[in-house]
Amino acid sequence: MPFEQAHQSFIENHHARRTGERKGRLLRGHNYAEKLLLQQVWWPLFGNFDNLHPEYEIYDWNRKSQFLDFAFLTPIGYFGIECDGYQSHIKDMDRS
Repeated sequence: MPFEQAHQSFIENHHARRTGERKGRLLRGHNYAEKLLLQQVWWPLFGNFDNLHPEYEIYDWNRKSQFLDFAFLTPIGYFGIECDGYQSHIKDMDRS
């Protein structure tokens, strides 16, 4: 199956299983950078999206809801993946 078809099916599958804010985050959060990561890195390495979950909700130490760009949930471990670019961090930088 070509990437575009597999990606569309992957997103539609997750969209159909979600409700509320989890569904909203998927619609708003999975954009160009996330798709590009999947196309340029994930797909060539794995060739599938098995065990991968986009815009995955977790709770931080203070029980505040956060969303990972992706969670890779396997029997041997759980992995969080973020693909934020330089622009998302520039507001927190200073000269030092």
